[in-house]
Formats: sequence, structure tokens, C-alpha cells
Amino acid sequence: LPHIVRDCRGHGLRERHSVDAARCPTAFESGPPSMGAACPGRDGKIPVSGIEAYEAVSVESDGDFVPAAFNAREGARDVRPQQRGARAGPSRRGFLSERDPGEVAASKAMTFLRRREQGFCVLDRNSVYGAAVALPQLARTAGWPLSWTGLVIRTYVSLVLNLGLQGFLLYMVSKDERVMSKFAGQMHLCDFGAHLDLCPGGPNCVGPGGTRITPARLYSWEMWSTRVYVRDALMALFPDKAQDIYDNVDPGEYGLESYFLRLTCCFLFVLFLWRDLLGSQELASLLYHVPGKAEPWMYEDEDAAEGVSPSEPLPDAGGDVVKFKVAGMPVYWKVLNVLTVFIPKVYLWFLAVDVGMVFLMETSDIEAMIINAVALNFVLSIDEILCSALMSPMVRHMLDNFEDFAISNCAEPTSTEEAFERHLNDKGWGLWSPELYFQLFPPRLICMCAITGFFIFKYYSEHCIASAEGGFVSNEIKMPSSSQMGVLSFLFEPFPAVLFPVETVDNEVQWHMPPE
Repeated sequence: LPHIVRDCRGHGLRERHSVDAARCPTAFESGPPSMGAACPGRDGKIPVSGIEAYEAVSVESDGDFVPAAFNAREGARDVRPQQRGARAGPSRRGFLSERDPGEVAASKAMTFLRRREQGFCVLDRNSVYGAAVALPQLARTAGWPLSWTGLVIRTYVSLVLNLGLQGFLLYMVSKDERVMSKFAGQMHLCDFGAHLDLCPGGPNCVGPGGTRITPARLYSWEMWSTRVYVRDALMALFPDKAQDIYDNVDPGEYGLESYFLRLTCCFLFVLFLWRDLLGSQELASLLYHVPGKAEPWMYEDEDAAEGVSPSEPLPDAGGDVVKFKVAGMPVYWKVLNVLTVFIPKVYLWFLAVDVGMVFLMETSDIEAMIINAVALNFVLSIDEILCSALMSPMVRHMLDNFEDFAISNCAEPTSTEEAFERHLNDKGWGLWSPELYFQLFPPRLICMCAITGFFIFKYYSEHCIASAEGGFVSNEIKMPSSSQMGVLSFLFEPFPAVLFPVETVDNEVQWHMPPE
């Protein structure tokens, strides 16, 4: 068959194979002296068996080329001239001959990329969560033999270990913030020292010690509490000189070294954890889109296995013969994965954000803010560490070679013409185009800022009160009734504290805001 190049036009047609034009009088209204090596039949169609991925074209009397129709049912291309009235408009006139090849390639590339982003469900290949979803389906496909069942058992052991480690570390961080620091009388940082550049004469410059904050008198909690202890100890040892000691021994004040760095570190913390939230979103999309029926998650590649006798030794590169893919799973497996994988994963993310944001909001030192913002990300990366450390090489090989699940209802263009028409429409943007500002403010960035703002607002509403000078100061700190924190208090920490608060001794106030 002729492989006609895309930039053919009029009598300047270039072809790879020549044939006498008299053999094909009906192919063109007015055509070149030679055309293809084969001709259409009386029905105007050419069989396409063995044809390469070249567009068949037809020529109209004015020399313009338009794509010929492809009849998939009969396996033939219709090369009869199209009617003038059937044209889609100026954007399709001379589509294959007059358009910049770079723009055509760009339209296809954007379609492929969007289809890749929106048209596939991806399995998490580097986490125990992805293994906990995939391995049981592979064992189900295999009929639950001992070798595959053992892999499933190991995977669920790793999943339970991951949930236990992540939950325990978050519990200990929360316990330090909500219980242990209260025994030391540590107040919430709130806005102490937030306007350090305006102090001591500016608003909100009174520290937790009741004196005016200055840059020279600003200390971290550990340093300030030690200096206060020394002053109070001297006053207790020499009560007759208590006033002189109070006037001459200055412990300084406790407050923030940088208010805006604290906000930046909170945003960076959410940014670091965003990948884990996207993993939860992809898991939810996978569980929703895969069919709710039992389908095989591995299959034998017939082309690779062709000609191989059952008695012959298996090839060393078994991955070329056996393929792994995401497919349908029974509904009860979907429910089990939601209860054991999806919900714990999402809830641990919210716990980590809530506990981590309070931890960062209570950090006063500049260096500690930056280090803590990075270090807290370690907690939610334990699932990937366990996958690389505990999973066997065969499990990692299967996860790395999984084929993604294609979503059938993807709304992306399906042809070159549709992709290029979308490309042309995309070039018609202006300063008042809503799509321009949608690109300037990505939805993910807006969501990150919204989540950061929500948890900062939650911190202020739960731990701080408004001061007369403006800003916020810590509420009263009461003595906890026990050094232990209840599990329910930890699990319900993202919710208002009235549900399961940490029990305190009502008449023992460790700290309250003193008068200036």
C-alpha cells in the first residue's frame, strides 16, 4: 500500500511507491500522475492489513488534503474524495499539510500527558499501603497457594507495624505538648514576641513574665525557665532581700524569634506531607474505578510465551512472560481495603498535620523551626522505609512492574484532529481569560495554603486568648492530673478538645498571664 507523506499537496505529491494513475481513476478528482501501489475497489476502500501508522489522505479539486475516513468495522480506509460541505472549518483546512509540525506534536503531547494524569489509576509502588492492596489480589488470582499466602501475611504484618510505629511516634509528640510541658508550667507561645521589631514600645510586647520584650532580653523556653528558676531560688534563700533580687536579677522574656519564619515552616511542613495525601487520593481513585468483580491481576504474555514448550525450562527473565496489572476486585475486598488501608492512612495524615502544626507553633528558635519542619516529615515516610527494608525482592519487583488501570471514561481527545483543535482553542487566551488565572494560582497551592491556615487558626482558637494590646497570649496552664494521656484524647486530637480533653487539677494553675 502507498505510504503517502503528510505534507502532500496538489500535483507536487511525493510518494514512497509509484503506480500508474490510470489504474486508480476514482481516487482523486484531479490528482498527480502517479499515486500508490494499490487502488481502492469499486466501493472506494483499501484494505489496511499491515499498513503503518500513516494517515490516508484524499485530494479535492483545489489541491487541499484532508484525512480520509477509516472504517474500523470493515478494516479499510475510505480514500474517496470528501465533500466540500463536510469540512469542519478553517482550522481543519489543509490540516496535514499547512500546520506547523511542532504544534501538531505539542497538541499530541499535551493530550498524552493529560490522559496519563486523568485517565489512569496508579498503584503506590513504594509503600506498604500499595503492597497491602496488590498482594492479596495476586494471591486470589493464584488460588491462595502457600507461597502467595505467605507474602500476603508478611505484607499485613508490615502494614500493622507501620501503623503502630507512626501512631506511637505521633502519640509521644502529642503527649509532650499536652501533658509533660504542663508539669513544667510551659505556656503556649501564641504571639509572644511576634512583633519583636516594634518592641519594647510597640503593641503586644508584654511577655509571659509580665515585662516588656526586647531583642536583648529574648530567650528560648529552656534558657528563660532556667533564669527564672535561679531568680526565684535566690528569693527563697534570702527572703529579706527578695525585692532587691527581683529588681536586679533579670531573667528576660520568652518569645518568638521570627513570626514569619514560623508561618513559612508551617507551610513547608504541609508541603512535605502533601505527597502522602496525594497517595491517599490515588488509592481512593483506584478503589472507586476498578470493577467490583473478581478479575486476574496477572496474566501470561502470549507473544513472549509463543513457541515455548511446556516441558522446556522457564526463561530467566520471567517478567517478560508474566505481567502484573491492576484489575477488578470483589466488592468485599474493596470494603476491606477501605477499612484497613485507606481510612488509617488518611487519619494518620490528619493526626500528623495536627500534632506537627502545634509542635511548630510552639517552637521559638529559628534553627529549631527549620529542623523540626523537616524532621516531622520522617514520621509519615516510615511506610516507604518499611517497604524498602522488609519487603522481599520479589515483592518489590512485582510492585515496580505493575501496569496501571486505565479509566474508560476519560474525556481527553481521541484523535489528532480533536487534539489539534483543542490546541488552537488553547492559543486564543487573553488577559481576561479565566484559564490564565487558573494557571497562575494552581489548585494544589491554594489547597495547601487553606490547610495551613485552617490548622493555624485551630491552634489559636484552642490555646490562645486575645490580649488588650492586640495579638494573642496563652490561656491558663493547669496541672495535669496524670502523666499519662488517654488513647481517645490522642485519637480525637484533631477535633475540639471538649470531646476527650486531658484531665487537669482545677485548683492548681501552673501559669496565668501576669499584669504588666
